[in-house]
Amino acid sequence: MMIFLRMVLVISVIILSGKLCFGSQEDKGLVIGLWNPASFFTYTEVPEDSTSPLQSHRYYLPSSRSKIISLASDPKKAVVFALIGDSIYMYKNFSILENSSSPISLLYKGISSSFGKIAFDYVSNNIYWCDPLLQWIAMKPAYNLNNTIYKVILRKDLNYPEGLALDPVDRLMFFSDNGPNPRIERAFLDGQDREVIVFKGLAKVISLSVDVLKKKLYWIDNGKHSLECSNYDGSSRRVILFVHDTFTDLMYYQNILHVISDRWESLQGYDVASGSWNYVRFFTTGQPYALTVYDAETVGTYTDPCYTMACGHLCVNAKSGLRCLCAEGFQLAVDGKNCTDKSPFYGKGFIVHNSSTIAMHEVSSINGQDGKQFLMNMSSFMIGGLAVDANADKIYFIDSKSDLIKELNMMTGQVGTLTYVLSGSDLIFDWMSTLLGWIERQTNIMSFSLNSGITDTIYRNLQHVNLMTIDSHNGILFWISGTSGKKSLVRGTWRRETPRTIVFTGSLGDPVSLQYDVTSNRIYWLDGSLVKSSMTNGSDIKSHLIAVGAKKAIAYKGFFGWLNGDKIYFTSQTSTTSQNVVNTVQNAINTAVFDASLQQNGHGTCQILNGGCEEICIPVAYGRRCECDIGLQLQDDYTYVLTVGFIVIADSYGRILQISLQTGSLLKLPITVHRPSKIAFDRSTKTLFYSDNTTRTIMTTSLHGKGTTVFYRMGLDFHCELAIDYSTGNLYYTAAALGTGGNYIGSVHRNTSLHKTLLSTLESPLVIVLYPSKGFLFWSEIGIASAIRRAHMDGTSTTNIATKDVTWPDGLAIDFTSNILYWVDGDRVEFSNLDGGNHQVLSEKTDERLHYIGIHGQYLYYSRWNSPGITKIDKRNGSKVTFMSHHPELGRLDGMDIYADDTIDISPICSTKNGRCSTFCFPTPSGRTCGCQDNVHLQPDQLTCQGVILCPSSLENGVFSPDCLRRSGDSCSFSCAKGYAPSTKDELLCTTEGVWNIDTTKLCSEITPNQKKETNTENKTSLYVYAGAAVGCLLVIIIILVVVIILPKRRNNERENGGGSDGPLDNIFTLSVKNDSKPEDDYCTLSY
Repeated sequence: MMIFLRMVLVISVIILSGKLCFGSQEDKGLVIGLWNPASFFTYTEVPEDSTSPLQSHRYYLPSSRSKIISLASDPKKAVVFALIGDSIYMYKNFSILENSSSPISLLYKGISSSFGKIAFDYVSNNIYWCDPLLQWIAMKPAYNLNNTIYKVILRKDLNYPEGLALDPVDRLMFFSDNGPNPRIERAFLDGQDREVIVFKGLAKVISLSVDVLKKKLYWIDNGKHSLECSNYDGSSRRVILFVHDTFTDLMYYQNILHVISDRWESLQGYDVASGSWNYVRFFTTGQPYALTVYDAETVGTYTDPCYTMACGHLCVNAKSGLRCLCAEGFQLAVDGKNCTDKSPFYGKGFIVHNSSTIAMHEVSSINGQDGKQFLMNMSSFMIGGLAVDANADKIYFIDSKSDLIKELNMMTGQVGTLTYVLSGSDLIFDWMSTLLGWIERQTNIMSFSLNSGITDTIYRNLQHVNLMTIDSHNGILFWISGTSGKKSLVRGTWRRETPRTIVFTGSLGDPVSLQYDVTSNRIYWLDGSLVKSSMTNGSDIKSHLIAVGAKKAIAYKGFFGWLNGDKIYFTSQTSTTSQNVVNTVQNAINTAVFDASLQQNGHGTCQILNGGCEEICIPVAYGRRCECDIGLQLQDDYTYVLTVGFIVIADSYGRILQISLQTGSLLKLPITVHRPSKIAFDRSTKTLFYSDNTTRTIMTTSLHGKGTTVFYRMGLDFHCELAIDYSTGNLYYTAAALGTGGNYIGSVHRNTSLHKTLLSTLESPLVIVLYPSKGFLFWSEIGIASAIRRAHMDGTSTTNIATKDVTWPDGLAIDFTSNILYWVDGDRVEFSNLDGGNHQVLSEKTDERLHYIGIHGQYLYYSRWNSPGITKIDKRNGSKVTFMSHHPELGRLDGMDIYADDTIDISPICSTKNGRCSTFCFPTPSGRTCGCQDNVHLQPDQLTCQGVILCPSSLENGVFSPDCLRRSGDSCSFSCAKGYAPSTKDELLCTTEGVWNIDTTKLCSEITPNQKKETNTENKTSLYVYAGAAVGCLLVIIIILVVVIILPKRRNNERENGGGSDGPLDNIFTLSVKNDSKPEDDYCTLSY
């Protein structure tokens, strides 16, 4: 009896403590994965705000260096799943309320070392993961520890899958693909019925989360720095918030978006409806990275439907219901439940051979997965070269014993003979044309058609050919030709086009390995121990890593592999050292990739040349479709831009856009940019300036994207804002200096790109606007003493415009008609006179952070930091005016300029011959100041800079005009002394060498007696001409008087006499009229 009571007491304690394997309903909250040291940090409730007291616990992992990439949970079974490095681990008996250790099990090993997410199907008990480098999404039973039982369910048209979220109840999975055309897709849990739901205005979606009750999808876009959401089908998309931060994970829980901030090492919460900030929790020890919700109530109570299916390997709850799947390398048996070996070879992997053995390593060995290699004894042959057909499960090889090409059926193990070769080597397979190719006797390139059985010579009498590879999509052959120290990479085709050298000896080196990689569309070779590559035309040659001792090398998706002795070394293409090592056959000769997904007809899909699409290529079930980015529409080779009445602006997605002032409609300009941040549009020359903080440059281009050039290189500095002085064309900018010079305002000369620092050691200058006719520049600063300031345009006479209650002044605009300065600060639009007087708040927008501002007519236009789009308000009362619709595809808008054919404000002095200044002309309230580039001083004339090239001032027998400054590039007129005549009527040009373009000793020549006589004759002739002209003019006047005065009298007399006159005036103005004339023949066509 006592024993029974003790058992009851123990069971009661277990139940009350919530440590039964099904957990406790009170055991809920958030689990955060931290680095340095590796640990789980738990919150037992959701913070209401940053002051909420919270109960937290911490559990340290055995290895403090572990990097927790992603988390998922099964609170019903008290389990947390963690992706750490290349493996998924399962932590059992987990409790959010305690920090005691839990039993750890390895669930799967072999994921690429990247940042793909994991997700748990709490209905069917499967775990899913993204492998960005292997470019697939896979799954396995969450509680089956057999490492080989996994299934790749999505691989086609994937470039870099990263974000992942599941709705197990609706049997849906959502994932992001951060390839050339970033997108979010939806599919059922078995990977079927795949559909792209969001594809415009995405940059790098790294984490997804779902609200299974409201059917909402949430995501982080670290490229746009945004939190966004949509319905499950991608509709009703909206930007919740733009952030100046980088997030690493996201979870929706209790109407709050919980995110991990990488920059601030914190957990933050945002309201899903308004985007308002709820709370923040900073971590003083450890770097937070991953996040999951641990709450049994959120997943509900479901009976595993797969429990009764008795599937041999995997069971998935698909669209049509429960479905059994088989692990990689297996196929479903007739009963639809059990699985059988598809082949002794693996479904995907790496084939290695020596002269008598073929080995295959499963593809996950690239990530260090422990697995057995498959070996096939081929001792009856001498393997001299090998190629694979992964779709037909065949290996082709040259048997050097018999000089025959053989075919190995990987399914049956049978070997057949195809054709005869003569000293053949470097066998290749073209899966598009079903051709085998090889090098024969190092002089000929041969082919064999698997369809017709015909052997053909493609090229003959080549010189020392010893390595060959092929681009099957285009039928292009690449081979190495030449002897040691004189080798080159040559390109040819099956059509026997003239071979062309694309990489010469100096860049090629002495290659021992050659491979065309379909994924990157590049050619890779091994130059000694250095892995190098180029584009297929030989351009963009790169050196990747040193593979010590390598004999052969391959590129596979995001990895490199190489042979060295009896080992294969693998590493990611972003690494410089080997990461995993696999034992293989002794005396390995070569290796080949076996992956059917790489041997597909890519024509008509997004994988080849972006599917032929100019903008966005979207994969569909049977090919692809082309889509246009926001602000574009499909049309036939015609680019349309607005020429007047527009706002030009850049967004954080890397686009430059026009917005119509009349309609608010968007237009994307055809300009290829990296990361445009600030904009200035020169209305006089129709030139667009933009700063690119990726390349640290200021660029110029046209609205059509033609003639893009670098205007100025900033070095290490960031440019914050641009402004144009239309008096001179010079560009002003604010800059954040990364060096020791401090933040500053500078000017760049329009024609020479010379630079002048105007104001230095500023706190943190942001925006800048110019008023040249008054000689003022205005700028904003943020920091301890945020302010709006003013100075003369030469950088002198600094004064404050606004300092009180100024926090983050992001935008400035001048109303030249009323001499009012407008700016935005946080959630307010404010204004003042040009001296800071009459400072007022025009409007206030709660929960908004205003960014840039511009003015046109009676309206102000501003962008917002935390949401896309432009808002239009009346400058008289601040009332909002309907302008443009919501565009969630936009990134955060940066920079703004307005062009509406307005009057351009200029300085009259500086706009005329540069104010007579040699270099810079800076408008000031009193006139102008001449200036020189940095570290150069003005000469005593206060006009000319030291070092300016001057042409000679002397002119033999003549003088220059008083306004001639004789500087390089100046044109000057001249006059000759009395008794001398000019030899040319042209002006003189001072060249860059400091000499006149015409010999000045011959400009004025003495007038000879004959010239004087000719001059007198010309003068008399001119006198006669002038006299004749005067007489002619007098006669014309008399005739006009006769017509005006006498003719009307004659006509009146005729009317009075009832008839015409016989006088000669009847025929003075006779008009000849044709019988077939038309009325419109009497009119002129105006030409513009």
